[in-house]
Amino acid sequence: MEPRSPAANDLKDAHRRFREFRLGKTEDRIFTHPIGHPSEPTGFCPCEGSFWKATWVYAKGALLRLVFNLPFNGLKVWLLRRLGARVGSKVYFCAGVWIDPLFPELLTIEDGVFLGTSAKMFLHEFGVGEFRAGKVLLRRGAFVGGLAVIRCGVEVGAGAVLAACAVVARDVPSGCTAISPPARIINPATKQIM
Repeated sequence: MEPRSPAANDLKDAHRRFREFRLGKTEDRIFTHPIGHPSEPTGFCPCEGSFWKATWVYAKGALLRLVFNLPFNGLKVWLLRRLGARVGSKVYFCAGVWIDPLFPELLTIEDGVFLGTSAKMFLHEFGVGEFRAGKVLLRRGAFVGGLAVIRCGVEVGAGAVLAACAVVARDVPSGCTAISPPARIINPATKQIM
């Protein structure tokens, strides 16, 4: 079935609901809305707007990338707060951490969180037929290993650990560890996993 493109009135209502979601006026952690194919205009990407809106989106992304590759942790925390994220005290970002630049106001990081080298946090995603944005919450003392990926809408509990290279698509309870399965080797002759 072909994904449907939203009608103008439907899209206007969706924008209102999304604005309320981003401002924290709803208890929802995830916002979804049907869209056409993501290669077509969706109405949810700021880069589809005016030249200045698109320029701001790309400038914000470039600034985050630059700052998060510098060794100055205080500057990283300051910039995220200026962009609307809620960041507690004693939060540490290793070099190369990537945070979705479109909707940083959906990110909350509590005190004492550590984010390893090149960890990534997504706050929105486009799929075939659906736009999705979600609040990411890293609770007090969470540890995010290097190259770990956190999907939008995920809550990582207090003291939880995301192992290096973990891909986290659902909540991680407090005190638990999330690991990705190791790579499996498939024998091409037998098609069996070794």
